Amino acid sequence: MEHLKLILLISSFIFPFALGITLFGESKNNISRKIMAVTLLTTSFLFLCNYLYFLQDYAVYVPIHGLHAGLEFMIFPGIYLYIKSIVLPEKKLKNEWWHFLFGVVMTVVACYIFYIYVGADDLTYFLKHNRLGFKFVGYQYHVLTVSRYVHLALVVLQGILYSIAFVSIPKNYNERLKNEFSNIENFSIDWINRYNLSFAGTVTIGFFLYAIVPLKGFHEMFIVGTFFLFSIYVCVMGIVSMRQQKVEIDLDELDIDYAGVAAKEDFKDEHLFSKLIDYIEKKQAFLQPDISLSHLCCELGTNRTYLSSLINQHLGMNFNSFINTYRVNYINEYLKQHPKTSKEELAQLGGFGSVSSLKRALSK
Repeated sequence: MEHLKLILLISSFIFPFALGITLFGESKNNISRKIMAVTLLTTSFLFLCNYLYFLQDYAVYVPIHGLHAGLEFMIFPGIYLYIKSIVLPEKKLKNEWWHFLFGVVMTVVACYIFYIYVGADDLTYFLKHNRLGFKFVGYQYHVLTVSRYVHLALVVLQGILYSIAFVSIPKNYNERLKNEFSNIENFSIDWINRYNLSFAGTVTIGFFLYAIVPLKGFHEMFIVGTFFLFSIYVCVMGIVSMRQQKVEIDLDELDIDYAGVAAKEDFKDEHLFSKLIDYIEKKQAFLQPDISLSHLCCELGTNRTYLSSLINQHLGMNFNSFINTYRVNYINEYLKQHPKTSKEELAQLGGFGSVSSLKRALSK
């Protein structure tokens, strides 16, 4: 069991460290990858601290205990900033850095309590005995006990609040993508929601057990295993970030322009609408997997705001639904003549780009 514990503890900081360094090397000018790389390296340092703590190497661990306590509040903001770096232009990210402020404050508070108010010797004594049911005598130990539970509660609360944001941001982002792209698979961040609940649950269970369960025997192994899963979750996000694509246009500007213009005009331009339908139907432009609203604007000689508004108001749907309606009709007709065609072939023939895009369109 000791060997397994050692393997899990070491893996928990080696994996994110190696992945973080790799991501840094491949980031170049990609700010999203840089943010994820920093988050992975922060995760690695936290689990290195866990390694020292669980092995009771207090001579090395105690001097960095305050930093360990503060940086625990940096992981979720790091993931949040990574997500925002995908959905926002880089120039707007400066308004999101305040999310790290709480972690900075907690680091300062932790260092004050541990090293100035309590002192390194008493802190070491507390760390050695607090998980063994030892009864402490002294006000400084009472402060350490209370601060420990407050710290764990705040970490769990932070995880819950950011998990809610991780659900809402991809949903809103997808709606905006659908006004520009016919296929959003490469840009979508729906993958975050695929394991968000289990990710948040692992964190909550891990810290809850860490707060109340003695560090010995099977209980200790269970906690170490839970923290290992947390490390793996962050690593999975790092791996996915390597192939995540970001749109080159500012979707916020499109939303703002559309809202402003739509309030003033009624988009019933029959001539432009006729040109749009002719181009889509006669040239079967909907079969192009990479067709976008901007591409159509170039072909039709109009602007994105006007054409998007025309589709929304004239047809009652976004650009994505407009193109996929044609694609679904096309493959339905194709299936009548070729009923044994596989979904992979249909996805390519219909311009969907992927089977998942095909299934999503068919379900609607």
